[in-house]
Amino acid sequence: MINEEREKKYLSLLHQEIAMALGCTEPAAAALAGAYAADILKETVETATIKVSQYILKNGMNVGIPGTEMSGLLIASALGIVSAQPEKELMVLSKISKEDKNIAYKMVEKKAIRIELADTNEKIYIEARVRSKKHTACAIIAGSHKNLCFLQRDDVVLYQKNDSDIGNKRVEDDEEYTVTMKEIFEFTQNIQSEKLYFLKEILKINREIAVEGINGEYGLKVGKSILYGNENRLIGLDVANYAVAMTAAAADARMAGCEMPVFSAAGSGNQGLTATVPVVAVGEKLHIAEENILKATALSILVTIHTKHYLGRLSVLCGCSISAAIGVVCGVVRMLGGSYEKMCKAISTMVADISGVVCDGAKAGCALKVATAVDSAMRATNMAMCGIGADSKDGIVCQDVEKTLKNLGILGDCGMRAANPVILEMMLQKQKEQ
Repeated sequence: MINEEREKKYLSLLHQEIAMALGCTEPAAAALAGAYAADILKETVETATIKVSQYILKNGMNVGIPGTEMSGLLIASALGIVSAQPEKELMVLSKISKEDKNIAYKMVEKKAIRIELADTNEKIYIEARVRSKKHTACAIIAGSHKNLCFLQRDDVVLYQKNDSDIGNKRVEDDEEYTVTMKEIFEFTQNIQSEKLYFLKEILKINREIAVEGINGEYGLKVGKSILYGNENRLIGLDVANYAVAMTAAAADARMAGCEMPVFSAAGSGNQGLTATVPVVAVGEKLHIAEENILKATALSILVTIHTKHYLGRLSVLCGCSISAAIGVVCGVVRMLGGSYEKMCKAISTMVADISGVVCDGAKAGCALKVATAVDSAMRATNMAMCGIGADSKDGIVCQDVEKTLKNLGILGDCGMRAANPVILEMMLQKQKEQ
């Protein structure tokens, strides 16, 4: 039985790692850094330079920006600078007036904003330097997408965090991190459902963008084609494919620049969608009680967070395909009455199946990877409920689930470290040739 102190710990972790966001998280973070810099400049910005890490550049190059017909970090940064409302945090791209949008468009057109690659080992790093006719200002976000680390106007430093406060540690280096899969499961078994009622709003908001993706014409229409493409009898309309379709449709809409917010998990909107939409979709189709859906959602999000501690905030591996899909398989197994042992079998199967899915930037095609991940989760759930799962003979899978997740983290952080610059170079070369 989990004690009261640990219960508060897990509830706090849920609240801390869930945030409402509009648009892809990386462009939103770039816009937020620009907004911080412009806010302290307090004058019309003439020019700006936005320096970003490899991971931010890769994830921000090709994704649609809400409220515009444009994509990428240039327009996102311009909108953040013009609006200068950092108090909105990751909703910084919301409710921008037509007049401000036009100013931002002109800044991009005049090439008043430059995006440069920062010389840093940080995965999440955004340095926004803005200039008016007489003054300059700088804001730095690092470690996580809302983590403001530095503010400076002209030569005066207004705010600065220590390096130790940036918060990009791997789990094995963090002595204070005591979360375990076993305790997450026990927490969701014993928590009073009333304490999880705040998750209702998260499920509602994330389901709404899924419905929008199904009804609208967004991106590659991955979700819509699954749900309505059964005339050729190739894809059936069972519960599993309904969950796949709804989640992919949410990603379709979000990656295309839909102006509807989502609730992110562990720093990613697509992770938030993947961790929640399949749970509510399966619960809806199987008429699962609300209390069970909420506990399954809490489990899914907490496992997503836990897996991201091994992988890091950003990784060469696709977070929504791996971390959030591992989260959702745990949630659905629990929702169907599965034990902790069956949940561990499902995790092993997921790691054996999709551990090599790489992130090649945020774009419309993310919906394809989301669909693949949720399909894998439904299959792993079904196997686990039949008492079947991958074991220690399968690649990097270990008998102990924590060791399996640690191996996954080592694969993403150490084993594939050289992959990220190679992927980014391919993307940049392609951009030059277009």
